[in-house]
Amino acid sequence: MLSTPLQEYNPYSVRPQILSIFVIFLILAIISIIYYIKVKKLKHNQAPKGIVLLVQIYVEYVKSLIIEILGPEFLKITPYFLYLMSYIFLSNMIGIIGLENPTSSLTVTLSMGIITWIGTFVIAFKYQRLSYFKVFLIGAKIKNKKIYFLINPLEIISAITPVISISFRLWGNIFAGSLITTLWFYLWYYVTKSIPIIGLFNLLAAFTIAPIHMYFDLLCGTIQTLVFVLLTMVYWTLQKGEGEATQTKKVVEQTPNLTATKITLLNNNQ
Repeated sequence: MLSTPLQEYNPYSVRPQILSIFVIFLILAIISIIYYIKVKKLKHNQAPKGIVLLVQIYVEYVKSLIIEILGPEFLKITPYFLYLMSYIFLSNMIGIIGLENPTSSLTVTLSMGIITWIGTFVIAFKYQRLSYFKVFLIGAKIKNKKIYFLINPLEIISAITPVISISFRLWGNIFAGSLITTLWFYLWYYVTKSIPIIGLFNLLAAFTIAPIHMYFDLLCGTIQTLVFVLLTMVYWTLQKGEGEATQTKKVVEQTPNLTATKITLLNNNQ
């Protein structure tokens, strides 16, 4: 993509990230098949080891994150977070073997961000029902009744910004790493192109690129994977928390009336 001149850019051409996506899909499929076969062969009194142990540790780690942030009732969506974390992690790591990082494409990160964004509305509607939409309106109390009559543009903007923030954060970090890696290869190519063999195969770039891959692909890739998944959980749990807070507020508002009713009944009984 970087070596393609702007005048030759074709938006309908097949992007190199497509190959990387298929490779990642194959890797995940192979790991899943191997794990399934190993688990089927594992006896009930036999301790897991190898890939079975690693996968189970990974699954338990994701479950612990879900329980801690979202709550145990969200354990049923563990497979989604397992696949999301695995896909982003492999997408960030695959640049080490010379393939394009899928997450260096804004289309990929924006697609995942939109899913997170839609999930935010689903959870908000589940816990807050129709009262969730009141946040997008401006109202005033008239005769002890709150009447909504205007749309709040600031709330609408704040509802849209998460999908941009979470998508561009991941894309920007991975794209920056890919850009620096490409520039590093070009730098050594122009410096050594006149040297026989070394310049032909760009050997100096190949032997000095390891620290860049270690930092941008391994370290930043791992951090950005956790950031994306944790932000998704946080966005969802905020909507859940607001819904629970609304329900608690209603209970608190009703408590004085309930207490007064109980006192009246006790007095009548006496």
